[in-house]
Amino acid sequence: MASIPRRGLLAAGFTALAMPALPAAAMQRPGDRRRAIWIRNQAGEEVRAAYIRADGQVDWQVVARLQRVFRDLRQNATGPMPVLLLDKLGQIQGRWGFHRPLILLSGYRTPRTNSSLEGAARNSRHLEGQAADIQIPGVPPAQVAAVAAEVSRHNMFMGVGTYGGFVHVDIGPLRGWRGAAPATS
Repeated sequence: MASIPRRGLLAAGFTALAMPALPAAAMQRPGDRRRAIWIRNQAGEEVRAAYIRADGQVDWQVVARLQRVFRDLRQNATGPMPVLLLDKLGQIQGRWGFHRPLILLSGYRTPRTNSSLEGAARNSRHLEGQAADIQIPGVPPAQVAAVAAEVSRHNMFMGVGTYGGFVHVDIGPLRGWRGAAPATS
């Protein structure tokens, strides 16, 4: 009779415990390259889906749904939706599991909306759809920022700004700040 190595048994047990917290899209088999995100905007619209399929290909229908959630709500205008931004947000969200959504306070911004916001950088990465201001329910912004900074350092790029009630994440150069944003956030 074959015996199961203790390490394998423990890994299987921990996986089984974690599975109820993950959506089906986030549960992966060996070789499965699926990537998922769960995000909700301030209008209450949300997407909880895999934007990268098991075969590693982008699911453009899901990306289009995400693009709508990331739109400028003030102008009801959609902008670019870089998959790279979704990847970074997914890495941040993955730290807490997929049992609560990322709350999107601001994604894409039109120039009109951006210029109307106090303290918004003139060259904001929000204008290119390359930034997101987020919260995670029940997680202090400083903790979200610490994980985002870790993801940023690991990838050697990504801007992370910490504010009182939210965290700014963008796919620009490696940098971090508190409070007032740099000129290109």
